[in-house]
Order: sequence, then structure tokens, then C-alpha cells
Amino acid sequence: MSPTVEQAIELYKMCQNLTQMYSSINLVTIDDRTRNLYILAGEGLEILINIYGEVTIV
Repeated sequence: MSPTVEQAIELYKMCQNLTQMYSSINLVTIDDRTRNLYILAGEGLEILINIYGEVTIV
């Protein structure tokens, strides 16, 4: 399954910001059920990007 255009744009922005802070990106995946995109980075940082490109940091 591919991300939406909005998700892809936000994914790019988040990956750029994380690498500028020298934070490792451990996992990027899409939940087939909800189509939400998940990023696991650094020491337990969880980022959720919904299908509309809205970002939630947990």
C-alpha cells in the first residue's frame, strides 16, 4: 500500500527534521487497516501521520 500525497510530503518533512537533529529513524510503515503511516525514531519517539497528512507525535 502506498502513502497518500499528503502523507508522503509530511513523511519527507519529518525525516528531514529528525535527521537534522541526528535522530535515528528505526521504522517507517503503513497500517493496512487504517492507512495511517507510523515512524519510530530515536529513543522511543512515535510519529503518526493520518491519510490527510496530519501529524501526531506520541
